[in-house]
Amino acid sequence: MDEEHVFAGMYYIVKGAYFLYTQCVGVPVFVTFHILLLPLRFLHPRLFWTIDAHLFKAVLGGVTSWFYTEKVVLKETGDSLKEIFHDEALLMCNHQSTSDIAVIMQSLHPKGMVTGHMTWIMDHVFRLTHFGWISRLHGDFFLKQPCSTVEERNEQIGKLREHLTSVYSKTLKKWIVLFPEGGFLCTRKPGSQRYAKKHGLPVLENVCLPRLGVAKTILDELAPNAGLSNIKQKSGKLKWVIDMTIAYPNGEAPNALFLIFSRGEYPPIHVHYRVFDINSVPSDTEGFTKWLYDRYVEKDAMLEQFYRTGNLEENAVERVEYDVTGIILYVLFYTVWMWWLCIFVYPPVLSFIGWKSIFLITVCYIFYFIYDFVKYFLFSVPPSKE
Repeated sequence: MDEEHVFAGMYYIVKGAYFLYTQCVGVPVFVTFHILLLPLRFLHPRLFWTIDAHLFKAVLGGVTSWFYTEKVVLKETGDSLKEIFHDEALLMCNHQSTSDIAVIMQSLHPKGMVTGHMTWIMDHVFRLTHFGWISRLHGDFFLKQPCSTVEERNEQIGKLREHLTSVYSKTLKKWIVLFPEGGFLCTRKPGSQRYAKKHGLPVLENVCLPRLGVAKTILDELAPNAGLSNIKQKSGKLKWVIDMTIAYPNGEAPNALFLIFSRGEYPPIHVHYRVFDINSVPSDTEGFTKWLYDRYVEKDAMLEQFYRTGNLEENAVERVEYDVTGIILYVLFYTVWMWWLCIFVYPPVLSFIGWKSIFLITVCYIFYFIYDFVKYFLFSVPPSKE
């Protein structure tokens, strides 16, 4: 076996150990902090959610470190986000693979407290994963899709409205991240194109036609002066809609694990932003539908140009700098707290509950986890139309 293969093998072992380590310290510490600080959530909610924002940003710092250590390079074009870090915004992004989530994290992590005060809208199948525990406590929203009936879709929209009222508006959240296409390009593209041909809409090759329900609900509830409901009176202060486009070299979107173990060999990923004042976005259904479809037609053309020329547009390209110091401090923070909890908190709690009970709970959870995933992927009924 030559030296290169030996080095590669050792590298994957070390990186894999770090990959697992950050999860083994990040998830328990975050969850434990939320449990220990639960009284503060009711006594001083603003302080509680401020702490949560820093803890969440630290967790995402650990995640982005997986890509920093691989020297994954992001290059930004388009509108600057520097002036809107502290404002409320809806960020909508095209969706091609699991790497999209990592790219969003990496691009926004150096931008102040944006990632700490962020709400993710994600597929409900992730709610039972270890990161799903964090997302639940942080206040992210799990969206069940596809919906097999109109009643089920309306139920999901109702739950989103309730979430915006009871969670987003009361927990210092600012940015909302949404993938309007509702799934990966490779799985959604055929259905999207059939729908476009049937209804006389543009047939897109590099993105899918966006689904409108969730985005329209967010704007209806959070856009200023959109109505008279309680939530709009209290928190109707959404100021910006950010149209984010991720472009992978040659149009080949890798999965996140590939990037995590790419050994610094993956070419730069390009990210493009367009920022719209909320008042420039139509509030009526017909106007908003046309506006959002137009954005995705533009995305499609932009990506087509990128695959031909390697450029998204003719403006300056700014490289996203690594927050190396912040990442080191975040990992160190979780390491120290994990050490402290393992000495003073976990042993007495575990001995009180009993190892047999813990084992039984774990087994039951694993079976429920498997059941939920199997039910979703094998027995969910696809919707009758897009």
